[in-house]
Amino acid sequence: MALPIVQEQTQDDPLYVFKRYLARMLILRPIPALISGDSEEETSWPNAQVTDFGAWLSGLLLYAPAAYGAIDRYLKEVMPDLRDIKNERVGRDARSIVVQFSSDQGSLPLPFKDLSDGEKCFMVCAMTIAANNADGPIVCFWDEPDNYLALDEVGQFVLALRRAFQSGGQFIATSHHPEAIGAFSRENTFLLYRKSHLEPTIIRRIEDLKVNGDLVSALIRGDVEP
Repeated sequence: MALPIVQEQTQDDPLYVFKRYLARMLILRPIPALISGDSEEETSWPNAQVTDFGAWLSGLLLYAPAAYGAIDRYLKEVMPDLRDIKNERVGRDARSIVVQFSSDQGSLPLPFKDLSDGEKCFMVCAMTIAANNADGPIVCFWDEPDNYLALDEVGQFVLALRRAFQSGGQFIATSHHPEAIGAFSRENTFLLYRKSHLEPTIIRRIEDLKVNGDLVSALIRGDVEP
């Protein structure tokens, strides 16, 4: 409560560093069905459900136009037939995202709202990577990034985020998915456990627990004791 009124002395002041850390947290739990790609304004930071994705895209490209390059590179790795993304003006202050796909058979423009849930998550991932490059370092907390993805996409998706934050910033994820869990090493993985809603959550580093063999297999068998 006191943070807004306490004045820091310099940008090296630990309080300034801590306040900047808190202000630059990107908390994500996307709900793709609610993301339309339409916007009437710009924003630097999306809401947790990323329903303002269009405003986020507009705000990031207004601040750092070169960020489109990072978005384009990642998306063409996971969707090779992607041609480009246009944030078209549809009114005085309104814009709507159209995604263009093309191949030898022709081209297909799709409104953002018509993308699959997984494809929308790829878009959110691309924006997260670009935001960390253009306006970072940031701290990104993504609640279950494996949601809405195909089984063969989860590991690559999480690893792309981990690689993007190796040069700066921090990526934190929660997951119950074996592929997502396997994308992290034991020394930076924590087990959260509680016996009931009336008891506090127990947090333990996997590295400190006695886990024999594969971590995911041990979790499935119930062999990991907090």
